[in-house]
Amino acid sequence: MAFRFFLTIVLFSITALGHMEMTFPPPFRSSDNPFAKAAQKIDYSMTSPLSGPAQFPCKGYLTDLTSAVGAPVVTWTQGSSVNFTLGGSAVHGGGSCQAAISNDAGKSFFVIHTYQGGCPLAPGSFQLDIPSDTPTGNVVFAWLWYNNIGNREIYMNCASVTIASGSGTAPKTAFSARPDLFVANLANGCTTVETTDVLIPNPGPDVTTGGTAKSQAASGTCSPVNGIGGRTSGSTGSTGSEASGNSSSVAPAASRSTSSVVSIQIIPTSSASPSGFITSATAVAPSSQLSSATSIAPSSQSTGSSTSGLTPTIDGQCSGSQTCAGQSIYGQCCSQWGFCGVTDAHCGTGCMAAFGVCGINGTSSTGAVRARYVRRFRN
Repeated sequence: MAFRFFLTIVLFSITALGHMEMTFPPPFRSSDNPFAKAAQKIDYSMTSPLSGPAQFPCKGYLTDLTSAVGAPVVTWTQGSSVNFTLGGSAVHGGGSCQAAISNDAGKSFFVIHTYQGGCPLAPGSFQLDIPSDTPTGNVVFAWLWYNNIGNREIYMNCASVTIASGSGTAPKTAFSARPDLFVANLANGCTTVETTDVLIPNPGPDVTTGGTAKSQAASGTCSPVNGIGGRTSGSTGSTGSEASGNSSSVAPAASRSTSSVVSIQIIPTSSASPSGFITSATAVAPSSQLSSATSIAPSSQSTGSSTSGLTPTIDGQCSGSQTCAGQSIYGQCCSQWGFCGVTDAHCGTGCMAAFGVCGINGTSSTGAVRARYVRRFRN
């Protein structure tokens, strides 16, 4: 009897401490959130995945925005570089994450950074930039995670944040043109594939590629959940990729090139810095193969842009009147979903040669982008 009781306690502890959660900025209902603590509204299962569509987005806690419990916990400035921190004990082999901002109380989200693979490989801090044209005022910052190993789940924590007016270089992609969150594993027609880092079809212009696991597109056709996940472009215009409606079709078995390498650099930091690691994409050779998060050098290679009337993409989308050729930001291949990039999913099956080039990723291994993991320690 005593042994059973002990085993129950152990299993409960593993469940309670398992998985991962965002610890900074402190999310709604987090034990790290001073406003939630003051109101005694604490969710002690913050590391748990969403139980279903009813908890999407933000575990169903956006109602806190109407009271003091949902007050902003941090102020970020337009154009600044910031960190968010993940804690927990079970990374489930990493996976893929997205960071997004909502300026309409969670009715819509705009992705500001995608971590394609290797997210997270350990507890720690992840770096991202706040676009210089992010709407000012109180917003919702969201972290979303699809784990590599384990049940097909979706994890999401959200925090109330204030965006202050700042300065910075005007982004090449307007905030309103940034992609919607990728939504899967919520009985919405598509699921991620176990033991792979899900390949997010429209990651946006800011991407960090990491990890060594195989990447693969989700299986099925993803439908929006509670109005989120179906926007294929921003409010500034539309492309031919929107003609198929609000569902997002994902290609089967598209794998990322295995030429990416993880390097580790250990550096000292001040005690004010968060412990953990910061990921960033670093180019190791000039090539048209660089990821969509990295500038690529002009190339004399044919781009397949002979079709008249096309202009280089300004928002990472292709088809219609826009081509991936002739620009060095998003990648030269136009995927079957109408987005520019350099992964196998962009350059391989379904690649639209009329709006860029195809087959690059399968014919060259130079110019890979390495994900640099910087391990940081407290002094």
